[in-house]
Amino acid sequence: MQLKLATIFTALTAALFGAPAVAQSVSYEGFASTVSCSGSAFGCTDGGNVCCSLPTGFGFSVQFNNLPSGTQGQGYTNNGCSSFLFALFGPGTKCFNGGGTRATNMNWFHSPQGRRGIEARAAAEAATNCSSPAYFKYEDASGAAKQIKVPAASGAAQTIADLFTAKNFGALAKYEDY
Repeated sequence: MQLKLATIFTALTAALFGAPAVAQSVSYEGFASTVSCSGSAFGCTDGGNVCCSLPTGFGFSVQFNNLPSGTQGQGYTNNGCSSFLFALFGPGTKCFNGGGTRATNMNWFHSPQGRRGIEARAAAEAATNCSSPAYFKYEDASGAAKQIKVPAASGAAQTIADLFTAKNFGALAKYEDY
């Protein structure tokens, strides 16, 4: 009986303290504003190490929502996540204001050593782990807050950005809510 109790205790201890952490998802957004993380923005939500590409006109301010402890959010100025612009460290919600400098891409990752792994860096430089934003948030002509899903099709985020710039709220209203 003692052997069985010891085995059960060992299994419970391993389950409680040795289980790997559940992957966390973080939402982060690239804004058109050059002075604050407010207004219209394209957003990404993922489990980390995914380079999110922003359409032209967005990324002058970037916000990472509820970054976990031991993580960082970063912005880049090239066609992938390799030409470094800034880093923000968790925990908490953090905002970068570019003041005219634009992050064309953004991502977040777990950083126990304060840097990305070799594999993640290589993928970023090759732009093989880039994705498009998942959603776009804006205010329509009446001032109502809207949040729409960005289709997975290539160029969809830029099309939405162009419609917003042209104030074509009728066309934007046809997109699926996020």
